[in-house]
Amino acid sequence: MWQPLFRLSAVCVLWSAAHLHATHATEIDYTKQVLPIFEQHCTGCHGEKKGLGKLRLHTIAAIQKKQAADEHLIVAGKPDKSELYERLILPAEHKKRMPKKADPLPQEKIELIRLWIEQGATFQLAAAGVDAAAVNSVTGNSVGGTNKPPAAEPQAEEIKREPPPLPEVAPADEAAIEKLMAAGAQVSPLFANSPLLQVSFALRGEPATDADLAQLAAVAKQTYALNLAAAQISDQGLAVVSQLTNLAQLHLENSSVTDTGLASLSNLQNLKYLNLYGTTVTDAGLPHLHGLKHLRNLYLWKTKVSYDAARALEKTIPDLAVSLGFDHPVVARKRLGKELERAQENAQEAAATAEKVKQEFEAATKANEEATKNLESVEKALEVLKGEGKTEPDEKKPEEKKAEEPAKSDEKD
Repeated sequence: MWQPLFRLSAVCVLWSAAHLHATHATEIDYTKQVLPIFEQHCTGCHGEKKGLGKLRLHTIAAIQKKQAADEHLIVAGKPDKSELYERLILPAEHKKRMPKKADPLPQEKIELIRLWIEQGATFQLAAAGVDAAAVNSVTGNSVGGTNKPPAAEPQAEEIKREPPPLPEVAPADEAAIEKLMAAGAQVSPLFANSPLLQVSFALRGEPATDADLAQLAAVAKQTYALNLAAAQISDQGLAVVSQLTNLAQLHLENSSVTDTGLASLSNLQNLKYLNLYGTTVTDAGLPHLHGLKHLRNLYLWKTKVSYDAARALEKTIPDLAVSLGFDHPVVARKRLGKELERAQENAQEAAATAEKVKQEFEAATKANEEATKNLESVEKALEVLKGEGKTEPDEKKPEEKKAEEPAKSDEKD
């Protein structure tokens, strides 16, 4: 029974998983890979006709315009500090999760966007062979223009280290896989013909329990990604996770995990992604994660972890990005502080511009008054000149008067 199901599952993820695996070694092409995702899932609300939240994703120019006003939209090289990516990975029921009122994006598409941002969020043209003019018509940029958003050059300590290679393991026992699926878990290969597995209890009708986790022991070496979102498990039940030595991705959001339970993760040397959103985890649980040197993404939204403890953990683990959420009080305060500085700078620039315009207006008014006076002076001068050019009729000479007098006397006669 398992073999047909396994083959069907492999076919379902053949393109997506194999493609994602390949993208770790090649640069993501924005035009060919990222833009189509935006067009299919995002531009209905964030496009040319509608721009909810003043965000438009239909052209490069529109994205860069928004990014100039909001530096947190896309932080080149840091997907976990980029709001565009953070909104995509929120739990489905979260009011700020995107796409709004729609199914979450497929994991492979979210991963493409993450990799694109991690690689620098460049807006390079499509690969060779694609008409640049056609790309330009879609992106709204000139071919000769810059396609990369402004971002500080990475410091030496920020250069990303290469992730560990995928582990080589034997295929899992088919009976063990069938047992997991019978319990409601979704099981699929990491990519086509891979013995590594993705296991998820997140979509079954009820939360995973200690009994469900116990079944993972039979596929411990093969489990590469595990989703235990909303699981109701005890600290003792979580101990089986310590056996999953090749585990790279672990979802525990909205689960019952505690600070003590995190001790079971301390041996997961290959763990790269850990989501603890909405759990009761506090600063006391973080020391259990200090030894996870390959951990790159840690989500602590809606937990009781403090800002200082999160930043201290980032310093302990090279290249780790801890996300407390853009609405975390300290994060929000720092963001608003920067926005206040920008607003003050804008206000000062506006005041300077207003003063300059005022001075120019006053100078123009004075010039207008002087010009008017000069015009009136010239007009008066012209009037005077016209008056001086006029002459009165000449007086008649005495002889002419005498010549006229006999004529008048004759008329009397």
